[in-house]
Amino acid sequence: MSKQEFLNFAEISKSIPFSSVLDWLNIPYQKNNKELRGDGFIISLEKNLFFDPKDESHSGSVINFVSTHKQIGLRGAASLLKSTFIVKEEHKPKREIPNLLLNNDSYFADRFIKPEVVAEYEAGYVTQRSIVAGRIAFKIYDHEGKHVGYIGYKKEDKSWFFPKGFTRPLYNFHKIQDFKSVIVTTDPFETLRIISMGITQSVSLLAKSMTAEQEEQLKKFRFVLLFHLEPENIVSRLSSFTYIKAPVLSKQLSEYTNQELMNIIKPP
Repeated sequence: MSKQEFLNFAEISKSIPFSSVLDWLNIPYQKNNKELRGDGFIISLEKNLFFDPKDESHSGSVINFVSTHKQIGLRGAASLLKSTFIVKEEHKPKREIPNLLLNNDSYFADRFIKPEVVAEYEAGYVTQRSIVAGRIAFKIYDHEGKHVGYIGYKKEDKSWFFPKGFTRPLYNFHKIQDFKSVIVTTDPFETLRIISMGITQSVSLLAKSMTAEQEEQLKKFRFVLLFHLEPENIVSRLSSFTYIKAPVLSKQLSEYTNQELMNIIKPP
């Protein structure tokens, strides 16, 4: 019988701010005095509790909220919150990050990415033994330009792999020199595609949500063009600091032709 993970429900409920949970889930909200309000919920910042104004029996802590939102049990929600927000650092010697051999793959051409961009921006299929073996890997640098690891994509099932304890930087931010404008995507493939179109001012969130650290970096730009199917949370958080535009997308960015995409970036 496997040992069950210890979960301190009270600690998890009190120590994780609701705003952090909403940002993590990419849920839009408005702050009103000591409350956060969104579609179907009102949150007391003082109590760190929520309730549904249409059904006050639907209420509770961040654990209850995540349980409902993700349609999982309370224990599963608590475990997910703990692993996301309350990560205890393990006192283990850090392994040196390897420099993997990254091979070009036909999938890059399917995503309209040029071979020279694949090589220059250090992406490719991994065959050697590693945690991203059998996946298309992207070499990841933090915002200061330090190599911090790899993330991997498996084209067969469209799944992403992120190493344990990995903190998402803005992908490609370390190469940005001009802070006048930037194009933001949720997918590094799309950032490389935009670069292949001749526009190097592009970064990726590497997910649908924007972390607090990514938010601080994006505030440095005067103009942000955001490609996102659900941009409301991110637009709300950045709009007081920068001019942000989020075009309405009728389909996934990968389904647009290069010409259609260019017409959105630079309207004719």
